[in-house]
This record gives sequence, C-alpha cells and structure tokens, in this order.
Amino acid sequence: MNRPTTDRARSRRAGFTLIEMMVALAAGGLVIAAVFTLGGASARHFQEQQRVGVTQRSVRMAMERLRRDIARAGYMHVPSTNSPFVRTCPVPVVPGNLPAVAFTDDDPTGNGALLNRGVNRVSADRLRLTGNYVTDDAYLVRTVNANGSAVFLQTDWLAFQRAFTSDDGTGSRRVDTARFQEVFAAGRMLHIETRTGTHFFVTITSATLNGLGNMAQVNINPALGVDNPCLEGLGRGALVSPVTTVEYGIVPAAGVLVPNNQNVTGANTVLQRQELDPATLAPIPGTQRAVLEWAVDFNLDFVLDTNPTPGNPPNLVQRTGTVAAPTVAGQPWQVRSIIASLAARTPEQDRRFPWPTSWGAARPVGQPLNRFRVFTDRQGAARVRQLTTEVQMPNLVPRR
Repeated sequence: MNRPTTDRARSRRAGFTLIEMMVALAAGGLVIAAVFTLGGASARHFQEQQRVGVTQRSVRMAMERLRRDIARAGYMHVPSTNSPFVRTCPVPVVPGNLPAVAFTDDDPTGNGALLNRGVNRVSADRLRLTGNYVTDDAYLVRTVNANGSAVFLQTDWLAFQRAFTSDDGTGSRRVDTARFQEVFAAGRMLHIETRTGTHFFVTITSATLNGLGNMAQVNINPALGVDNPCLEGLGRGALVSPVTTVEYGIVPAAGVLVPNNQNVTGANTVLQRQELDPATLAPIPGTQRAVLEWAVDFNLDFVLDTNPTPGNPPNLVQRTGTVAAPTVAGQPWQVRSIIASLAARTPEQDRRFPWPTSWGAARPVGQPLNRFRVFTDRQGAARVRQLTTEVQMPNLVPRR
C-alpha cells in the first residue's frame, strides 16, 4: 500500500531542480570565462615575448655587423692622410684626409627621423669607417705603365692566387675574373704603399684579369705621372688594396622597407649601412642595406690615446661623443676603441606595459632605455632591447 509514496520519492531523486541547474550553469560559465581569460592573457603574453625575442636577436645581429666593421676600420689603409705618422706623395694630390673613422654627434637626419626624441631621450649618431672591406689581403705590384695610369699586379703571388683562383678539381686553377672586377670595382679608391712607406690614394676607373690569370691590370685616375720620384723601381714590390668607406646612420624606413600601419606602430626607423665614395662621400647607389629595423637609439663614445707617439706609454681616456668630436675630426689616429650603444623597439605600443606617471613628459636622465613611447596620447609603451659594447680599433695605432 506504500508504493505511490515510494514512487514519488524516486521521481524526486531522479533529476535536478531548476535552482540546481541555474547554479551549475553559473559555476560552469565562471570556469569557462576564467579559462578563456587566462588563455587569452597567456596567448598575448606569448606573442609579446616572441616580439621581444625577435627584437633582441635583431639587435644582437646588427651589433655584430657593426662590431666587425668598426674593428676593420683602417685595415690596409691609414688612420688619416693628415697623420704625422703617414707619409703621402705630393703628386698626385690626395683627395682629402681620408680618415679611417669619422662621426657626426647627434646627426640631424637621424634625430629628425626618431619619434618623440625628447620624450624618450634618445639620439642618433652617424658613423663613417674607411678601410679594406672587400678582401683580406693586399697585393704586390709587378710594374706600373709609363705615365702611371695603370698598375699591373703579380699574379703568381700567394695572396693573389688565394683570392682570385681556385682548384677546379682536376689539378688546374680556375680564374675568377668576376671576383677580381668586384674587388677592384670602378669608383673605389686604390691605396698604394711603396717599399719605402710612401702612400698614394687614387680612384679605380676599371680593372681586368685575363682568363689565364697571368695578366691583372688596374686602371687609375689621376695617373701617378712619369718618373714619379715617390715611386721607385716602376713600383715593383709596392702593395695595393681597395679602399671602401661605409656609413652607419638611423634613417626613415620609407624606401628601404615596406612601412607598417603607422596608426598602430608609428613611423619605422632603421639603422642603415651604405657605401660612400671615399673621395666625395657621395652615397653609392644600390649599396644601402637595413641592418636593424625599428632602431630607436645609436650612440657612440670613444676611448682616446692622448699620447699616440710610437714608443711612448699610452694615455687612454674615455670621452663622450660630444667631447670627443673635435679630436676624432682632427686627429682620428688617437682613437683606440669605440663604445657603441644600439637599441630597437617592438613595433607596437603595449598598453599593458606602462609609461610611469612619475616620468611625466620624458624619461628621466639615468633611467635605462627599456621602453619607448610611440604615442604620447595613448597608454603604455613599446618594449626596448639595447646592447652596448666596446670595439677595439688596432689598425689606427701608429706604426713604429
């Protein structure tokens, strides 16, 4: 007789009440929302760290390229033709002082391209380096023609063979005429150093190497002249090397890279490397290369030897770019090393990466450059990665 009561009890235990279902749905919704929020935050953090990682690798690669070029300044060249330790021939006239290192402190072009320079307290110097940047060797002269307009090289010398010939696998030598013309390209400067230590600097007009590899000719302008007293023995035994000037500076990315959406990223600036004509300092078309994208700071300081006379103990002093500028411009042979600082930012300004309110309208002096304010009317800042390194310049030490 108690069966109906038992059935009703079982029916109540078989399901959920409306309240229980609402509570369960609410709890489930909270869990899903929490997981979604955490997942989204993790994804954004991962993406931002990826961008920071890319920026850091880019700065390292750019600094390594810059370091190699700085260390090579003056290689197979001279610190300056105005140096008291360098003897140049008065005929033909040397085109300028041809310094191995020169720079512009706070270059107007670079600083004009930087966003919010005063807010972020960044700067952009410009650096010029001159030396042999296209080959590892100098080459021996066999002879010079009658009026000194053509220089013939010793093709059987080991350095020449190493640079312009190779084994073809059958025991014969393959001649690389294209490489020879690339090294001695028209427009580059040719540095000639005689056995007595006298230096000539002339412009290469053309160069040819025959298919047998036994006739290498470099044509120059101006000619060395007939019976030049600085060139004894028809130049035999003199050393020649091509001289190139490379320049680093921060420039707008337009024309170098495809610009990004400036409403999101702001204007892009790059650290550019280009070749210049050593005599006129005019840019050589087609040599411009973007070394670092989103570059925001390029600063140079110097270590100088104020007692550079050979045999005397050095007197090394560190100077900021502003203070060192007159010495570098007038006496580049005193430079012993360059302290280069290079920084780049992530493309986008992250609103979750704050610009401290205590900084106000500018990054305080002395605060590390770890953030960059792209948009002053928006919250946040772009992340910055910076490297500073000192690069020795052994080729500028005066010879004994």
